[in-house]
Amino acid sequence: MIEVRNVKRWIQNGSRRVEILKGISLSIPAGQFVAIVGASGSGKSTLLGLLAGLDTPSEGEIWLDGTPIHNLAEVDLAGVRGRKIGFVFQSYQLVSTLTALENVLLPFELNVEGSGLKRSRSLLEAVGLAERMDHYPVQLSGGEQQRVALARAFVVNPPIVMADEPTGNLDSTNGRLVLDLLLEHNSRAGATLVLVTHDPEIAARADRKIVLKDGMIIEDTLPSQPVEALMQGEQKNG
Repeated sequence: MIEVRNVKRWIQNGSRRVEILKGISLSIPAGQFVAIVGASGSGKSTLLGLLAGLDTPSEGEIWLDGTPIHNLAEVDLAGVRGRKIGFVFQSYQLVSTLTALENVLLPFELNVEGSGLKRSRSLLEAVGLAERMDHYPVQLSGGEQQRVALARAFVVNPPIVMADEPTGNLDSTNGRLVLDLLLEHNSRAGATLVLVTHDPEIAARADRKIVLKDGMIIEDTLPSQPVEALMQGEQKNG
C-alpha cells in the first residue's frame, strides 16, 4: 500500500544544507497499523507529510497504492490525496465557517460524485455527535472537534488513513475516546493506518512500531507471529 525508497528531505539555508530525513526506505502492506515514534526533531512529522503528499522529497521515491507521488504535479497530487488519504491533524484543521456536518461533507463533495450527506451524517452519529452536526467549530470542545476530524478523514472511505499526534491536544479521557474511535472505525474499514505519536501506550497498540532518530530509522518492530502459527510450527517440529 505504501512504498518508500531511499527518501531524503533537506532544507537549503544559503550554503548550508539542513538534513531532516537521511534516507528512509520502508514498505507498509494494506491494512497494517503502523506507529511512527521518536523524539522531537527526529523527522516523524516530516516523514508523515511526505507520505501524505503534503510535501515532496528532496530525493527518493514514494508510492501510494501503486501511484508514484514523488514526481506528480500539484493538481494530480491533490487528486491522489483526496481519493486515497484521510488525514487527521493534531490541531483539527476544521474550516471555521462551516458546520460540523459541512466540514465532514467537504472532502466528499470535492472528490466523489453523488451525495455524501447520508454517509456524513452516519459518521458523525458513529462518533457521538448526532446532536452537534449543525454546530460550528468554535462551539465545539477540542475532543468534539477531533471527532469531527475523524469523521471527515473517513468520509470518502480512503484506503489509507494518516494521523499526526491525533490526541496531542486532548486530555487523557478525550484522547482515549478519540483513539478508540479511530482504531475501531479503521478496523471496520480495513484501511492502512499510519500514526505519529509520542505516547508509548498508543504505539503499543500498533501492529508495527517504527522508531526514528536524527532522520533515520533505528528500529522497525514487525507484528508478532500469531499464536496459531507458533503452535503449528511446534507441531511440525514435534
